[in-house]
Amino acid sequence: MRSVRTVAVDAGLGVVLGAVAVVAVRAQVAFGHTAGGEGPGRGGPPWAGGPGPEWGQVSLGWGVWAGVALLVVAVAVRRVRPAAALVAAGAGAGAVLVGGGVVNPVVVVMGALVVFSAAIRMEPVRFLGWALPSVLGVGVLSRVGEPWWGLVGGSLWAALAVAVGVAAPWAGAGVFVRARRQGRAREREAEVARHRYEERLRIAREVHDLVGHSLSVISMQAGVALHVVDRRPEQAAVALAAIRDSSRSALEELRRTLAVFRGEGAALEPVAGLDRLEGVVEEMGRAGLAVEVERSGDAVVLPGAVDHALLRIAQEALTNVLRHAGAGAVARVEVAFEAGWVRLVVADTGAGPGAGWVEGAGIAGMRERARGVGGELAAGPGDGGGFVVRVRVPVEGVV
Repeated sequence: MRSVRTVAVDAGLGVVLGAVAVVAVRAQVAFGHTAGGEGPGRGGPPWAGGPGPEWGQVSLGWGVWAGVALLVVAVAVRRVRPAAALVAAGAGAGAVLVGGGVVNPVVVVMGALVVFSAAIRMEPVRFLGWALPSVLGVGVLSRVGEPWWGLVGGSLWAALAVAVGVAAPWAGAGVFVRARRQGRAREREAEVARHRYEERLRIAREVHDLVGHSLSVISMQAGVALHVVDRRPEQAAVALAAIRDSSRSALEELRRTLAVFRGEGAALEPVAGLDRLEGVVEEMGRAGLAVEVERSGDAVVLPGAVDHALLRIAQEALTNVLRHAGAGAVARVEVAFEAGWVRLVVADTGAGPGAGWVEGAGIAGMRERARGVGGELAAGPGDGGGFVVRVRVPVEGVV
């Protein structure tokens, strides 16, 4: 459907240019400027001082009409069949010359338009293979009335140079436009690829944080259950119930997260934020990690992305404490609202990683989350032992 519309629009343009070309050729014939130098109006136009042409006595040969018709067709199909348009334009211009006309500026414009469009849509080598024969052929035919076709005195070569000189700028302009379009297309493809990679990375980070946290809690509870199953069955039952609740909560959270990524119900349910921090702390408590929470400053409504990133960072940091701090460790979470900033600190009283510790994927993921919302994250052993994660995210202007 789009091709039909394109051809229809270009056909209208071709008909208008063709009508103007016929008038121009008729005027040239009337004023004695035919290819052979003969014509009814040999004396020139009235404004040149000669007798005025008798317009009604001017008739155009079939070659002129056929040539203009071919040029109209070439303009009409130049964007959908560029190779055929080049052939039709060359044949049309040649027919106008053979039929007694002269390649006037309007015919040149029609041919140049075809050359320009073909250069945009065809590979350079293929374009030259189709365009050069047509351009050179028109140059040769322009000297058909000369003795030996203009070989004497070099007028043929001059005609060829003029033909190529007229076509070359339009071809160069078309090649330039093609290169620009291809460059922009490559940029768009690279941008799409980058967005896809970032989206996959974001999904992987979400799943890592969610599943890693839940599996750590489940693993801890399963260890407790195995330890007390024979001596204190009632305590094992509590641990198993915690495993059931944690797995159910993880599955529900995973379902909501994937629904947001698919765009299902994203507008109906807000993204998890710091309002769910107490739920994370409670889950950690069931897994055996004591967590203290302290909030300070005048709380503001955070953007969804910032709120969600801070929750996931706190959750991952607490999961790391549960995994690595050791038995008896206590974690402390501080959320402070400052002037233009929100600060999150997660520290523990564990033994700490010791010298030569290496940053793992969890900390790298937390840092990426912080950078994603314009914040900064620092993590490392605390001054008095344990491990500390500090995050600052700008929220200036948020109310």
